[in-house]
Amino acid sequence: MEAQERLRGWAEKTGHLIRDAEWALLKPVSAATAEHEVRYRAADHRAVKRTWPGTFGFIPGKSGGNWMPKPASPREYLQRQALQNEFFMDDIRLEGVMLSDGPSMIIGQAPGGISLVISQPWLDAANPSQPHPKETQIAEFMHTMGFFPLFGSLFGWMREDDSCVILDAKPDNFIFTAAGILPIDLLITEITPPE
Repeated sequence: MEAQERLRGWAEKTGHLIRDAEWALLKPVSAATAEHEVRYRAADHRAVKRTWPGTFGFIPGKSGGNWMPKPASPREYLQRQALQNEFFMDDIRLEGVMLSDGPSMIIGQAPGGISLVISQPWLDAANPSQPHPKETQIAEFMHTMGFFPLFGSLFGWMREDDSCVILDAKPDNFIFTAAGILPIDLLITEITPPE
């Protein structure tokens, strides 16, 4: 809760507190993801994503020797987005913070909470009737980026030279564009080497 209060204070102080009325102006795209509600902002052709109240998405974590998604802190969620920018030359931006009085997505957590709002370029599929690549095409793409399958994980990949782990690299988290395959929402972390 302390991190959420710091986020709220930062957003209020810097003008990054997004009001419900601003959010309502954006065209709804999807509310079916485990992490985000997605909207479209026509003014700059960007996908705008709001985390569910009181949650901050997921990052890769080890559990019982296997890599699995684990709930992220606000900092981990933002680090994940920065890594996607770094590894895939994306343009994910922190838009701000929203406050909610609605129910939390976490069982037992009080209603209300903070949502982080990010945006990234809207990617137009080369073939709108089949926007996502096949798993074999994703595998080829990941291999060209230096990643190898991470067995015992949820669609996982690892790159040893920088200790990067990616989970959830399944077709609906990629778009097949005229420029090729591009990720839109991967769970990414860097493994901190033991000291």
